[in-house]
Amino acid sequence: MNSDWIYKVADQGLFPGSSAGAVLKETHISWVILTEQYAFKIKKPVKFDFLDFSTLPLRKFYCEEELLLNRRLAPKLYLGVLPVTESGIGAEGAEVLDYALQMHRMDNRFEMDKLLAAGQVNEEHMSELAALMAPFHQKNRLPADHHYQPSEDIHDFSDLFALEQDLLALMCPDTAELLRRWKKAVPAFLNAHTPHLEHRLEHGFWVDGHGDLHSRNIFLPPAGSPVIFDCIEFSAHFRQTDVLNELAFLCMDLEYHGRADLAEAFLEAYSRHWNCFERMEDDLLFTYFKAYRANVRLKVTLLGLRQHFDETQASSARSYWTLLKKYMLDLVGF
Repeated sequence: MNSDWIYKVADQGLFPGSSAGAVLKETHISWVILTEQYAFKIKKPVKFDFLDFSTLPLRKFYCEEELLLNRRLAPKLYLGVLPVTESGIGAEGAEVLDYALQMHRMDNRFEMDKLLAAGQVNEEHMSELAALMAPFHQKNRLPADHHYQPSEDIHDFSDLFALEQDLLALMCPDTAELLRRWKKAVPAFLNAHTPHLEHRLEHGFWVDGHGDLHSRNIFLPPAGSPVIFDCIEFSAHFRQTDVLNELAFLCMDLEYHGRADLAEAFLEAYSRHWNCFERMEDDLLFTYFKAYRANVRLKVTLLGLRQHFDETQASSARSYWTLLKKYMLDLVGF
């Protein structure tokens, strides 16, 4: 499957439902065709350090995983997995070329990141999100015998170091020196706090969560509860983590949008349902997790820029770099 064929499908309306107003969106790992009724998501045949969609069986498997996992939080949104053939999406009786995840179309005006930009997100929204996420997390706690490997977290953070030249091209200040220092500081921090992370695992604070909890993956409709979608399906490692790591993603994202007040309101509301900050050490872990999540968003943005350069995305990358530096300064002093 390639971009030319996807554009053909979108332009000619080769999918279920009306083709009026169909729009094609593209990320570094997928194509999404949006219609008035539905969204059809097709995975790109790509392979990165953190995911592998390079074969048809893998793309089929991860489409089915995405359906199953996302129905935990958005059961009405996710409809099914459809075959993709030369005749289009959902066409039977021909060789299957790929697979598409079919979803109901939500009103994009109510995407949380857009509402944040318009100043239309408030503390009540944070209370609603907390009331939805805390029971979800408690229901999906990991067993105490789940094993924690600090080396996996060290590897995740270190992926950024391979993108040093991308950061330098964006003129991010102090890149080389800071990356050199963080190569030593992050392993030292995680190894020092491994006993406490294991303690939190044994006491029920690790969850099989969403894994990608930021504002672009949340709808805030004017009536009804928030809708949280597009969880991580391609790696259990990214979902199965300390709940502080999950919460840190949303709080980091709110701070990225200049709304530290909403991040604080969300944590306060969440803690009324489930207090997951037991010790002062948890505050340090939370700062690390925010740094890690800023690292994740920075890497995703840089990888996207490699495929298609866009000055708006370049500006986003610089903002994530600035936020990451702030967290690391708070955490390790540089």
